[in-house]
Amino acid sequence: MALVNMQISPIKALELLLIDFARSQNKTQGSSVTNLTLEQLVLSDISNPDIMRFDWSFTWLNHVRQFIVWNVNFNSVPCDSWPEMKNIELLDISNNQLRDGYLYNPLCNTKNTLHKLETFNVSRNRLTSLSDLASLTEDFVKLTTIDMSHNQLQYMGNRICYWRQTITKVIAHHNSLTSDCFKCLPTSAIFLDLSYSSLDQLDMDYFNKASNLTELLLSGNKIKFIPSGWRNPYLRTLALDGNSFGLVSLTSFKDMPSLRVLTAGDNPYHCICDLYTFIQETTSKGKVTITDWPDNYKCYHPERLLNTRVSQYFPGHLTCNITLVIIISVSTTAVVVLAIMLLCYISNGPWYIKATYQIIRAKYRAHKEGSGQTVDYTFHAFISYSHSDAEWVRDQLLPCLENAKPPYRLCIHERDFVPGKWIIDNIIENIESSRKVIFVLSRSFVNSVWCNYELYFAQQRAIGKTFSDVILIVKEPIDPTSLPSKFCKLKKMLSTKTYLEWPQQPTEQSFFWVQLRSVLGKPNVIRQRTTSQHSRLSSVRLSSVTDEDGHQASDQPFNRCQQTLREIA
Repeated sequence: MALVNMQISPIKALELLLIDFARSQNKTQGSSVTNLTLEQLVLSDISNPDIMRFDWSFTWLNHVRQFIVWNVNFNSVPCDSWPEMKNIELLDISNNQLRDGYLYNPLCNTKNTLHKLETFNVSRNRLTSLSDLASLTEDFVKLTTIDMSHNQLQYMGNRICYWRQTITKVIAHHNSLTSDCFKCLPTSAIFLDLSYSSLDQLDMDYFNKASNLTELLLSGNKIKFIPSGWRNPYLRTLALDGNSFGLVSLTSFKDMPSLRVLTAGDNPYHCICDLYTFIQETTSKGKVTITDWPDNYKCYHPERLLNTRVSQYFPGHLTCNITLVIIISVSTTAVVVLAIMLLCYISNGPWYIKATYQIIRAKYRAHKEGSGQTVDYTFHAFISYSHSDAEWVRDQLLPCLENAKPPYRLCIHERDFVPGKWIIDNIIENIESSRKVIFVLSRSFVNSVWCNYELYFAQQRAIGKTFSDVILIVKEPIDPTSLPSKFCKLKKMLSTKTYLEWPQQPTEQSFFWVQLRSVLGKPNVIRQRTTSQHSRLSSVRLSSVTDEDGHQASDQPFNRCQQTLREIA
Protein backbone atom coordinates (compact mmCIF):
# COMPACT_ATOMS: atom_id res chain seq x y z
CA MET A 1 0.00 0.00 0.00
CA ALA A 2 2.93 2.34 0.70
CA LEU A 3 4.28 1.87 -2.83
CA VAL A 4 0.79 2.48 -4.24
CA ASN A 5 0.64 5.81 -2.47
CA MET A 6 4.10 6.74 -3.81
CA GLN A 7 2.81 6.68 -7.39
CA ILE A 8 1.72 10.30 -6.94
CA SER A 9 4.95 11.30 -5.15
CA PRO A 10 7.88 13.10 -6.91
CA ILE A 11 10.46 11.00 -4.96
CA LYS A 12 13.19 9.71 -7.28
CA ALA A 13 15.38 7.83 -4.77
CA LEU A 14 14.27 5.56 -1.97
CA GLU A 15 16.30 3.61 0.59
CA LEU A 16 14.61 1.05 2.79
CA LEU A 17 17.00 0.15 5.60
CA LEU A 18 16.67 -2.25 8.54
CA ILE A 19 13.03 -3.09 7.82
CA ASP A 20 11.15 -6.28 8.55
CA PHE A 21 8.65 -6.60 5.72
CA ALA A 22 5.63 -8.77 6.19
CA ARG A 23 4.07 -10.09 3.03
CA SER A 24 1.14 -7.98 1.97
CA GLN A 25 -2.21 -9.73 2.43
CA ASN A 26 -3.77 -7.76 -0.44
CA LYS A 27 -2.89 -9.92 -3.44
CA THR A 28 -5.66 -8.95 -5.78
CA GLN A 29 -5.06 -8.64 -9.48
CA GLY A 30 -5.56 -4.87 -9.31
CA SER A 31 -2.92 -4.17 -6.80
CA SER A 32 -0.05 -3.77 -9.27
CA VAL A 33 2.11 -0.67 -9.10
CA THR A 34 2.59 0.74 -12.59
CA ASN A 35 3.22 4.46 -12.23
CA LEU A 36 6.05 4.43 -9.68
CA THR A 37 8.58 7.14 -10.71
CA LEU A 38 11.50 5.93 -8.57
CA GLU A 39 14.87 5.91 -10.37
CA GLN A 40 16.99 4.61 -7.46
CA LEU A 41 15.85 1.97 -5.02
CA VAL A 42 18.02 0.64 -2.20
CA LEU A 43 16.93 -2.29 -0.06
CA SER A 44 19.44 -2.92 2.71
CA ASP A 45 19.38 -5.17 5.76
CA ILE A 46 15.83 -6.34 5.07
CA SER A 47 14.80 -9.32 7.16
CA ASN A 48 12.10 -10.67 4.83
CA PRO A 49 13.78 -12.73 2.09
CA ASP A 50 10.72 -12.45 -0.12
CA ILE A 51 11.32 -8.76 -0.87
CA MET A 52 11.34 -9.43 -4.59
CA ARG A 53 7.60 -10.15 -4.55
CA PHE A 54 5.70 -7.00 -3.69
CA ASP A 55 3.18 -7.83 -6.34
CA TRP A 56 2.66 -10.44 -8.95
CA SER A 57 3.85 -8.53 -11.99
CA PHE A 58 6.97 -6.69 -10.72
CA THR A 59 5.78 -3.61 -12.60
CA TRP A 60 7.12 -1.41 -9.76
CA LEU A 61 10.65 -1.85 -11.25
CA ASN A 62 9.70 -0.40 -14.63
CA HIS A 63 11.40 2.99 -14.15
CA VAL A 64 14.14 2.09 -11.64
CA ARG A 65 17.66 2.71 -13.03
CA GLN A 66 19.71 1.84 -9.97
CA PHE A 67 18.55 -1.15 -7.98
CA ILE A 68 20.57 -2.16 -4.91
CA VAL A 69 19.62 -5.19 -2.85
CA TRP A 70 22.25 -5.52 -0.14
CA ASN A 71 22.37 -7.95 2.76
CA VAL A 72 18.83 -9.21 2.61
CA ASN A 73 19.86 -12.89 2.65
CA PHE A 74 17.86 -13.90 -0.40
CA ASN A 75 19.30 -16.80 -2.37
CA SER A 76 17.46 -16.80 -5.70
CA VAL A 77 16.21 -14.46 -8.41
CA PRO A 78 12.76 -15.37 -9.77
CA CYS A 79 12.62 -15.84 -13.52
CA ASP A 80 9.78 -13.32 -13.97
CA SER A 81 11.81 -10.53 -12.32
CA TRP A 82 14.39 -10.26 -15.15
CA PRO A 83 12.07 -8.85 -17.86
CA GLU A 84 10.77 -6.14 -15.49
CA MET A 85 14.27 -4.71 -14.94
CA LYS A 86 14.61 -3.53 -18.52
CA ASN A 87 15.57 0.05 -17.56
CA ILE A 88 18.07 -0.79 -14.82
CA GLU A 89 21.58 0.53 -15.47
CA LEU A 90 23.14 -0.52 -12.14
CA LEU A 91 22.20 -3.77 -10.43
CA ASP A 92 23.85 -4.50 -7.09
CA ILE A 93 22.81 -7.74 -5.43
CA SER A 94 25.93 -8.16 -3.32
CA ASN A 95 26.33 -9.57 0.18
CA ASN A 96 23.55 -12.11 -0.09
CA GLN A 97 23.25 -15.90 -0.26
CA LEU A 98 23.08 -16.33 -4.03
CA ARG A 99 24.28 -19.61 -5.50
CA ASP A 100 25.07 -20.55 -9.08
CA GLY A 101 21.87 -22.38 -10.03
CA TYR A 102 19.61 -19.75 -8.42
CA LEU A 103 21.24 -16.73 -10.01
CA TYR A 104 21.78 -18.21 -13.45
CA ASN A 105 18.91 -20.51 -14.32
CA PRO A 106 19.06 -21.81 -17.90
CA LEU A 107 15.26 -22.18 -17.78
CA CYS A 108 14.82 -18.44 -17.29
CA ASN A 109 14.54 -16.29 -20.39
CA THR A 110 17.09 -13.51 -19.93
CA LYS A 111 17.34 -12.56 -23.59
CA ASN A 112 16.44 -8.98 -24.41
CA THR A 113 16.44 -8.15 -20.70
CA LEU A 114 18.69 -5.71 -18.88
CA HIS A 115 19.71 -4.29 -22.24
CA LYS A 116 20.62 -1.03 -20.47
CA LEU A 117 22.62 -2.59 -17.64
CA GLU A 118 26.16 -1.18 -17.38
CA THR A 119 27.26 -2.22 -13.86
CA PHE A 120 26.59 -5.61 -12.33
CA ASN A 121 27.68 -6.37 -8.75
CA VAL A 122 27.38 -9.93 -7.45
CA SER A 123 30.17 -9.75 -4.87
CA ARG A 124 30.05 -11.43 -1.45
CA ASN A 125 27.77 -14.27 -2.42
CA ARG A 126 28.32 -18.02 -2.74
CA LEU A 127 29.06 -18.23 -6.43
CA THR A 128 31.58 -20.79 -7.70
CA SER A 129 31.25 -20.92 -11.50
CA LEU A 130 32.90 -18.36 -13.76
CA SER A 131 31.31 -19.92 -16.81
CA ASP A 132 27.79 -19.51 -15.34
CA LEU A 133 28.40 -15.80 -14.84
CA ALA A 134 29.65 -15.51 -18.40
CA SER A 135 26.48 -17.21 -19.68
CA LEU A 136 24.23 -15.00 -17.53
CA THR A 137 25.73 -11.75 -18.79
CA GLU A 138 26.06 -12.83 -22.40
CA ASP A 139 22.96 -10.83 -23.40
CA PHE A 140 23.73 -7.74 -21.28
CA VAL A 141 24.71 -5.77 -24.35
CA LYS A 142 25.88 -2.59 -22.56
CA LEU A 143 27.62 -4.19 -19.60
CA THR A 144 30.97 -2.51 -18.87
CA THR A 145 31.67 -3.34 -15.21
CA ILE A 146 31.27 -6.59 -13.31
CA ASP A 147 32.17 -7.10 -9.66
CA MET A 148 32.37 -10.74 -8.65
CA SER A 149 34.78 -10.42 -5.74
CA HIS A 150 34.56 -12.31 -2.45
CA ASN A 151 33.13 -15.52 -3.88
CA GLN A 152 34.63 -18.96 -4.43
CA LEU A 153 34.86 -18.64 -8.18
CA GLN A 154 36.70 -21.27 -10.19
CA TYR A 155 36.90 -22.45 -13.75
CA MET A 156 36.56 -26.18 -14.28
CA GLY A 157 37.63 -26.01 -17.91
CA ASN A 158 34.70 -28.02 -19.26
CA ARG A 159 32.75 -25.08 -20.73
CA ILE A 160 33.51 -22.33 -23.20
CA CYS A 161 33.26 -18.85 -21.72
CA TYR A 162 31.92 -16.00 -23.77
CA TRP A 163 31.93 -12.49 -22.34
CA ARG A 164 30.61 -9.32 -23.89
CA GLN A 165 33.44 -7.34 -25.47
CA THR A 166 31.91 -4.25 -23.88
CA ILE A 167 33.24 -5.30 -20.46
CA THR A 168 36.21 -3.12 -19.53
CA LYS A 169 36.33 -3.38 -15.74
CA VAL A 170 36.57 -6.74 -13.99
CA ILE A 171 36.75 -6.97 -10.19
CA ALA A 172 37.43 -10.53 -9.04
CA HIS A 173 39.63 -10.27 -5.97
CA HIS A 174 39.31 -12.68 -3.02
CA ASN A 175 38.39 -15.82 -4.93
CA SER A 176 39.87 -19.31 -5.32
CA LEU A 177 41.34 -18.97 -8.78
CA THR A 178 43.96 -21.07 -10.55
CA SER A 179 45.94 -20.37 -13.69
CA ASP A 180 43.13 -22.00 -15.71
CA CYS A 181 40.81 -19.14 -14.77
CA PHE A 182 42.51 -16.94 -17.38
CA LYS A 183 40.74 -19.01 -20.02
CA CYS A 184 37.43 -17.69 -18.66
CA LEU A 185 38.13 -13.98 -18.13
CA PRO A 186 37.09 -11.11 -20.40
CA THR A 187 39.94 -10.26 -22.77
CA SER A 188 38.45 -6.82 -23.37
CA ALA A 189 39.25 -5.69 -19.81
CA ILE A 190 41.06 -2.41 -19.26
CA PHE A 191 40.97 -2.76 -15.46
CA LEU A 192 41.49 -6.20 -13.91
CA ASP A 193 41.68 -6.95 -10.19
CA LEU A 194 42.64 -10.52 -9.27
CA SER A 195 44.16 -9.76 -5.89
CA TYR A 196 44.10 -12.32 -3.07
CA SER A 197 42.84 -15.11 -5.29
CA SER A 198 45.47 -17.82 -4.65
CA LEU A 199 47.03 -17.51 -8.11
CA ASP A 200 50.44 -19.17 -8.32
CA GLN A 201 51.29 -18.43 -11.93
CA LEU A 202 50.22 -16.25 -14.83
CA ASP A 203 48.96 -17.21 -18.26
CA MET A 204 50.86 -15.23 -20.90
CA ASP A 205 48.40 -16.32 -23.57
CA TYR A 206 45.66 -14.35 -21.81
CA PHE A 207 47.78 -11.21 -21.46
CA ASN A 208 48.73 -11.37 -25.12
CA LYS A 209 45.02 -11.28 -25.95
CA ALA A 210 44.12 -8.70 -23.28
CA SER A 211 46.30 -6.10 -24.94
CA ASN A 212 44.15 -3.15 -23.79
CA LEU A 213 44.90 -3.59 -20.08
CA THR A 214 45.96 -0.38 -18.39
CA GLU A 215 45.60 -1.38 -14.74
CA LEU A 216 46.33 -4.84 -13.32
CA LEU A 217 46.12 -5.71 -9.63
CA LEU A 218 47.66 -9.03 -8.55
CA SER A 219 48.44 -8.31 -4.91
CA GLY A 220 48.40 -11.03 -2.26
CA ASN A 221 48.69 -14.07 -4.51
CA LYS A 222 51.31 -16.84 -4.65
CA ILE A 223 53.04 -15.91 -7.89
CA LYS A 224 56.52 -17.48 -7.80
CA PHE A 225 58.14 -15.77 -10.76
CA ILE A 226 57.61 -13.02 -13.28
CA PRO A 227 57.33 -14.65 -16.72
CA SER A 228 59.76 -13.63 -19.42
CA GLY A 229 58.25 -11.99 -22.45
CA TRP A 230 55.37 -10.44 -20.50
CA ARG A 231 54.10 -7.93 -23.02
CA ASN A 232 51.45 -5.30 -22.23
CA PRO A 233 51.93 -2.19 -24.37
CA TYR A 234 49.31 -0.03 -22.60
CA LEU A 235 49.66 -1.17 -19.00
CA ARG A 236 50.22 1.83 -16.72
CA THR A 237 49.57 0.45 -13.23
CA LEU A 238 50.78 -2.91 -11.94
CA ALA A 239 50.43 -4.29 -8.40
CA LEU A 240 52.48 -7.39 -7.52
CA ASP A 241 52.99 -6.87 -3.80
CA GLY A 242 52.61 -9.74 -1.34
CA ASN A 243 53.52 -12.57 -3.71
CA SER A 244 56.26 -15.22 -3.64
CA PHE A 245 58.74 -14.17 -6.34
CA GLY A 246 62.24 -13.02 -5.46
CA LEU A 247 63.95 -12.33 -8.78
CA VAL A 248 63.46 -9.06 -10.62
CA SER A 249 65.66 -7.57 -13.32
CA LEU A 250 65.61 -4.86 -15.98
CA THR A 251 64.13 -7.35 -18.45
CA SER A 252 61.15 -8.20 -16.22
CA PHE A 253 59.08 -5.22 -17.38
CA LYS A 254 60.93 -4.16 -20.53
CA ASP A 255 57.90 -4.99 -22.72
CA MET A 256 55.65 -2.64 -20.74
CA PRO A 257 56.63 0.74 -22.23
CA SER A 258 53.66 2.58 -20.71
CA LEU A 259 54.20 1.38 -17.13
CA ARG A 260 54.15 4.32 -14.69
CA VAL A 261 53.08 2.92 -11.29
CA LEU A 262 54.51 -0.26 -9.76
CA THR A 263 53.70 -1.81 -6.39
CA ALA A 264 55.89 -4.83 -5.67
CA GLY A 265 56.76 -4.85 -1.97
CA ASP A 266 56.45 -7.69 0.54
CA ASN A 267 58.13 -10.26 -1.69
CA PRO A 268 61.06 -12.55 -0.69
CA TYR A 269 63.66 -10.70 -2.71
CA HIS A 270 67.03 -12.15 -3.68
CA CYS A 271 69.41 -9.28 -3.12
CA ILE A 272 71.66 -9.76 -6.11
CA CYS A 273 72.98 -7.54 -8.87
CA ASP A 274 69.86 -7.86 -11.06
CA LEU A 275 67.63 -6.48 -8.30
CA TYR A 276 70.13 -3.74 -7.43
CA THR A 277 70.40 -2.66 -11.07
CA PHE A 278 66.62 -2.67 -11.51
CA ILE A 279 66.05 -0.52 -8.41
CA GLN A 280 68.80 1.92 -9.34
CA GLU A 281 67.58 2.33 -12.91
CA THR A 282 63.93 2.64 -11.88
CA THR A 283 64.38 5.10 -9.02
CA SER A 284 66.97 7.25 -10.78
CA LYS A 285 65.15 7.75 -14.06
CA GLY A 286 61.79 8.42 -12.40
CA LYS A 287 59.79 7.00 -15.29
CA VAL A 288 58.15 4.42 -13.03
CA THR A 289 56.94 5.29 -9.53
CA ILE A 290 57.39 2.51 -6.97
CA THR A 291 54.57 3.34 -4.57
CA ASP A 292 55.63 1.24 -1.56
CA TRP A 293 59.38 1.92 -1.76
CA PRO A 294 61.46 1.49 0.35
CA ASP A 295 59.69 0.25 3.52
CA ASN A 296 58.13 -2.89 2.05
CA TYR A 297 61.21 -4.12 0.18
CA LYS A 298 63.41 -6.48 2.21
CA CYS A 299 66.02 -9.11 1.41
CA TYR A 300 65.17 -12.76 1.90
CA HIS A 301 68.30 -14.19 0.29
CA PRO A 302 71.22 -14.52 0.95
CA GLU A 303 70.78 -15.45 4.58
CA ARG A 304 73.29 -12.89 5.84
CA LEU A 305 71.03 -10.14 4.43
CA LEU A 306 67.76 -11.56 5.77
CA ASN A 307 65.25 -8.77 6.60
CA THR A 308 67.71 -6.11 5.42
CA ARG A 309 66.03 -3.34 3.48
CA VAL A 310 66.75 -3.53 -0.23
CA SER A 311 67.52 0.19 -0.10
CA GLN A 312 70.49 -0.66 2.15
CA TYR A 313 71.91 -3.26 -0.22
CA PHE A 314 75.00 -1.94 -1.99
CA PRO A 315 76.90 -4.75 -3.76
CA GLY A 316 79.56 -2.48 -5.21
CA HIS A 317 80.13 -1.01 -8.63
CA LEU A 318 82.59 -3.65 -9.77
CA THR A 319 80.38 -6.57 -8.73
CA CYS A 320 77.32 -5.49 -10.69
CA ASN A 321 78.86 -3.74 -13.69
CA ILE A 322 78.64 -6.59 -16.17
CA THR A 323 80.50 -4.71 -18.89
CA LEU A 324 83.35 -3.90 -16.54
CA VAL A 325 83.42 -7.47 -15.23
CA ILE A 326 83.64 -8.80 -18.79
CA ILE A 327 86.44 -6.39 -19.66
CA ILE A 328 88.40 -7.31 -16.53
CA SER A 329 87.78 -11.03 -17.05
CA VAL A 330 88.88 -10.93 -20.68
CA SER A 331 91.91 -8.80 -19.84
CA THR A 332 92.90 -11.07 -16.95
CA THR A 333 92.48 -14.16 -19.09
CA ALA A 334 94.57 -12.62 -21.85
CA VAL A 335 97.31 -11.67 -19.38
CA VAL A 336 97.32 -15.17 -17.88
CA VAL A 337 97.47 -16.79 -21.31
CA LEU A 338 100.29 -14.50 -22.40
CA ALA A 339 102.13 -15.16 -19.13
CA ILE A 340 101.80 -18.91 -19.63
CA MET A 341 102.96 -18.59 -23.22
CA LEU A 342 105.92 -16.46 -22.14
CA LEU A 343 106.77 -18.90 -19.36
CA CYS A 344 106.61 -21.79 -21.79
CA TYR A 345 108.81 -19.91 -24.22
CA ILE A 346 111.37 -19.04 -21.56
CA SER A 347 111.43 -22.62 -20.28
CA ASN A 348 111.43 -24.00 -23.85
CA GLY A 349 107.98 -25.46 -23.39
CA PRO A 350 107.25 -25.49 -27.14
CA TRP A 351 110.40 -27.54 -27.69
CA TYR A 352 109.30 -30.20 -25.21
CA ILE A 353 105.79 -30.24 -26.63
CA LYS A 354 107.11 -30.62 -30.13
CA ALA A 355 109.53 -33.36 -29.09
CA THR A 356 106.85 -35.28 -27.21
CA TYR A 357 104.52 -34.94 -30.17
CA GLN A 358 107.15 -36.34 -32.49
CA ILE A 359 107.82 -39.27 -30.14
CA ILE A 360 104.14 -40.18 -29.99
CA ARG A 361 103.76 -39.74 -33.72
CA ALA A 362 106.78 -41.91 -34.53
CA LYS A 363 105.73 -44.64 -32.10
CA TYR A 364 102.23 -44.63 -33.52
CA ARG A 365 103.57 -44.92 -37.05
CA ALA A 366 105.84 -47.80 -36.06
CA HIS A 367 102.96 -49.59 -34.38
CA LYS A 368 100.74 -49.04 -37.39
CA GLU A 369 103.35 -50.50 -39.72
CA GLY A 370 103.68 -53.57 -37.54
CA SER A 371 107.29 -52.85 -36.59
CA GLY A 372 106.70 -52.26 -32.91
CA GLN A 373 107.72 -55.75 -31.79
CA THR A 374 110.51 -56.19 -29.29
CA VAL A 375 113.87 -56.96 -31.05
CA ASP A 376 117.48 -57.41 -30.09
CA TYR A 377 119.82 -54.45 -30.18
CA THR A 378 121.27 -53.60 -33.58
CA PHE A 379 124.05 -51.35 -32.29
CA HIS A 380 126.30 -51.41 -29.30
CA ALA A 381 126.01 -47.63 -29.02
CA PHE A 382 124.33 -44.63 -30.59
CA ILE A 383 126.68 -41.64 -30.92
CA SER A 384 125.12 -38.19 -30.44
CA TYR A 385 127.33 -35.28 -31.43
CA SER A 386 127.18 -31.90 -33.07
CA HIS A 387 128.37 -31.12 -36.59
CA SER A 388 131.41 -29.32 -35.19
CA ASP A 389 132.55 -32.52 -33.48
CA ALA A 390 132.01 -34.78 -36.51
CA GLU A 391 135.71 -34.82 -37.41
CA TRP A 392 136.69 -35.99 -33.93
CA VAL A 393 134.05 -38.70 -34.00
CA ARG A 394 135.08 -39.85 -37.47
CA ASP A 395 138.85 -39.72 -36.94
CA GLN A 396 139.13 -40.71 -33.30
CA LEU A 397 136.06 -42.42 -31.86
CA LEU A 398 134.91 -44.64 -34.73
CA PRO A 399 138.29 -46.15 -35.68
CA CYS A 400 139.12 -46.96 -32.08
CA LEU A 401 135.88 -48.80 -31.41
CA GLU A 402 134.74 -50.22 -34.73
CA ASN A 403 138.17 -51.65 -35.65
CA ALA A 404 138.72 -53.20 -32.25
CA LYS A 405 138.78 -56.97 -31.88
CA PRO A 406 136.05 -57.85 -31.32
CA PRO A 407 134.61 -54.67 -32.92
CA TYR A 408 131.81 -52.49 -31.65
CA ARG A 409 128.92 -51.68 -33.93
CA LEU A 410 128.17 -47.95 -33.63
CA CYS A 411 125.36 -45.81 -35.02
CA ILE A 412 125.99 -42.28 -36.29
CA HIS A 413 123.51 -40.15 -38.13
CA GLU A 414 125.78 -39.33 -41.07
CA ARG A 415 126.11 -42.97 -41.98
CA ASP A 416 123.35 -45.06 -40.46
CA PHE A 417 120.17 -43.02 -40.81
CA VAL A 418 117.85 -44.45 -43.47
CA PRO A 419 117.45 -42.02 -46.39
CA GLY A 420 113.89 -40.79 -46.96
CA LYS A 421 112.74 -41.45 -43.40
CA TRP A 422 111.95 -38.62 -41.06
CA ILE A 423 114.91 -37.50 -39.00
CA ILE A 424 112.85 -37.80 -35.82
CA ASP A 425 111.90 -41.36 -36.76
CA ASN A 426 115.52 -42.17 -37.49
CA ILE A 427 116.63 -40.79 -34.13
CA ILE A 428 113.98 -42.66 -32.14
CA GLU A 429 114.43 -45.94 -33.99
CA ASN A 430 118.21 -45.98 -33.73
CA ILE A 431 118.30 -44.92 -30.08
CA GLU A 432 115.84 -47.71 -29.27
CA SER A 433 117.97 -50.14 -31.29
CA SER A 434 121.16 -49.25 -29.41
CA ARG A 435 122.27 -50.76 -26.12
CA LYS A 436 124.06 -47.59 -25.06
CA VAL A 437 123.87 -43.91 -25.99
CA ILE A 438 127.10 -41.90 -26.09
CA PHE A 439 126.86 -38.11 -25.94
CA VAL A 440 129.88 -36.14 -27.12
CA LEU A 441 129.42 -32.94 -25.15
CA SER A 442 130.82 -29.63 -26.24
CA ARG A 443 129.72 -26.04 -26.46
CA SER A 444 128.42 -26.74 -29.95
CA PHE A 445 126.32 -29.65 -28.65
CA VAL A 446 123.97 -27.45 -26.64
CA ASN A 447 123.34 -25.24 -29.68
CA SER A 448 122.34 -28.12 -31.93
CA VAL A 449 118.60 -28.68 -32.37
CA TRP A 450 119.00 -32.34 -33.26
CA CYS A 451 121.35 -32.97 -30.36
CA ASN A 452 118.63 -31.58 -28.14
CA TYR A 453 116.17 -34.06 -29.63
CA GLU A 454 118.57 -36.96 -29.19
CA LEU A 455 119.24 -36.08 -25.57
CA TYR A 456 115.53 -35.72 -24.87
CA PHE A 457 114.69 -39.06 -26.49
CA ALA A 458 117.44 -40.78 -24.53
CA GLN A 459 115.95 -39.30 -21.36
CA GLN A 460 112.52 -40.59 -22.35
CA ARG A 461 113.92 -44.08 -22.88
CA ALA A 462 115.49 -43.94 -19.43
CA ILE A 463 112.24 -43.03 -17.65
CA GLY A 464 111.71 -45.50 -14.81
CA LYS A 465 115.30 -46.75 -15.16
CA THR A 466 118.74 -45.56 -14.16
CA PHE A 467 120.93 -43.64 -16.59
CA SER A 468 123.47 -46.49 -16.83
CA ASP A 469 122.82 -46.76 -20.57
CA VAL A 470 123.90 -43.15 -21.08
CA ILE A 471 127.63 -42.41 -21.48
CA LEU A 472 128.81 -38.82 -21.32
CA ILE A 473 132.03 -37.78 -23.04
CA VAL A 474 133.00 -34.21 -22.27
CA LYS A 475 135.11 -33.26 -25.28
CA GLU A 476 135.79 -29.76 -24.02
CA PRO A 477 135.14 -28.08 -20.65
CA ILE A 478 131.49 -27.08 -20.07
CA ASP A 479 130.12 -25.06 -17.19
CA PRO A 480 126.88 -26.83 -16.13
CA THR A 481 125.41 -23.53 -14.98
CA SER A 482 125.67 -22.19 -18.53
CA LEU A 483 123.42 -24.90 -19.97
CA PRO A 484 119.88 -23.88 -21.06
CA SER A 485 116.99 -24.81 -18.78
CA LYS A 486 115.85 -27.60 -21.08
CA PHE A 487 119.08 -29.46 -20.21
CA CYS A 488 118.08 -29.81 -16.55
CA LYS A 489 118.57 -33.60 -16.71
CA LEU A 490 121.99 -33.11 -18.31
CA LYS A 491 122.91 -30.69 -15.56
CA LYS A 492 121.87 -33.29 -13.02
CA MET A 493 123.86 -36.04 -14.75
CA LEU A 494 126.98 -33.87 -14.94
CA SER A 495 126.60 -33.18 -11.23
CA THR A 496 125.82 -36.71 -10.07
CA LYS A 497 127.06 -39.13 -12.76
CA THR A 498 130.66 -40.01 -13.54
CA TYR A 499 131.54 -38.92 -17.07
CA LEU A 500 134.55 -39.35 -19.35
CA GLU A 501 136.59 -36.28 -20.17
CA TRP A 502 138.64 -36.18 -23.38
CA PRO A 503 142.17 -35.14 -22.45
CA GLN A 504 143.85 -32.57 -24.64
CA GLN A 505 147.31 -34.03 -24.01
CA PRO A 506 148.09 -36.99 -26.33
CA THR A 507 149.95 -38.76 -23.57
CA GLU A 508 146.81 -38.87 -21.47
CA GLN A 509 144.46 -40.05 -24.21
CA SER A 510 145.48 -43.71 -24.05
CA PHE A 511 143.79 -44.23 -20.72
CA PHE A 512 140.61 -42.56 -22.05
CA TRP A 513 140.07 -45.39 -24.54
CA VAL A 514 140.49 -48.00 -21.84
CA GLN A 515 137.86 -46.27 -19.73
CA LEU A 516 135.46 -45.97 -22.65
CA ARG A 517 135.69 -49.67 -23.55
CA SER A 518 135.25 -50.57 -19.93
CA VAL A 519 132.05 -48.54 -19.73
CA LEU A 520 130.76 -49.96 -23.00
CA GLY A 521 131.50 -53.50 -21.86
CA LYS A 522 132.50 -56.40 -24.05
CA PRO A 523 130.83 -56.31 -27.47
CA ASN A 524 128.41 -59.21 -27.52
CA VAL A 525 126.88 -60.68 -30.61
CA ILE A 526 124.06 -58.44 -31.80
CA ARG A 527 121.42 -58.65 -34.50
CA GLN A 528 122.66 -57.82 -37.98
CA ARG A 529 120.73 -55.55 -40.33
CA THR A 530 119.43 -56.75 -43.69
CA THR A 531 121.88 -57.46 -46.50
CA SER A 532 121.10 -54.25 -48.37
CA GLN A 533 121.48 -52.18 -45.26
CA HIS A 534 124.72 -53.97 -44.31
CA SER A 535 126.19 -53.40 -47.77
CA ARG A 536 125.25 -49.76 -47.66
CA LEU A 537 126.70 -49.34 -44.20
CA SER A 538 129.91 -51.09 -45.24
CA SER A 539 130.37 -48.82 -48.21
CA VAL A 540 129.62 -45.79 -46.14
CA ARG A 541 132.01 -47.02 -43.46
CA LEU A 542 134.77 -47.32 -46.05
CA SER A 543 134.08 -43.89 -47.43
CA SER A 544 133.92 -42.44 -43.97
CA VAL A 545 137.60 -43.03 -43.41
CA THR A 546 138.59 -40.77 -46.28
CA ASP A 547 139.26 -37.11 -45.71
CA GLU A 548 137.35 -34.22 -47.20
CA ASP A 549 139.62 -34.15 -50.29
CA GLY A 550 138.97 -37.80 -51.05
CA HIS A 551 142.32 -39.06 -49.79
CA GLN A 552 142.61 -42.06 -47.59
CA ALA A 553 142.49 -41.01 -43.97
CA SER A 554 145.49 -41.68 -41.86
CA ASP A 555 145.55 -44.91 -39.83
CA GLN A 556 147.62 -43.31 -37.13
CA PRO A 557 144.72 -42.74 -34.66
CA PHE A 558 143.60 -46.34 -35.06
CA ASN A 559 147.12 -47.75 -34.78
CA ARG A 560 147.77 -45.62 -31.73
CA CYS A 561 144.49 -46.79 -30.16
CA GLN A 562 145.32 -50.45 -30.86
CA GLN A 563 148.83 -50.09 -29.48
CA THR A 564 147.54 -48.47 -26.32
CA LEU A 565 144.97 -51.19 -25.77
CA ARG A 566 147.59 -53.96 -26.24
CA GLU A 567 149.91 -52.31 -23.78
CA ILE A 568 147.24 -52.05 -21.14
CA ALA A 569 146.09 -55.60 -21.76
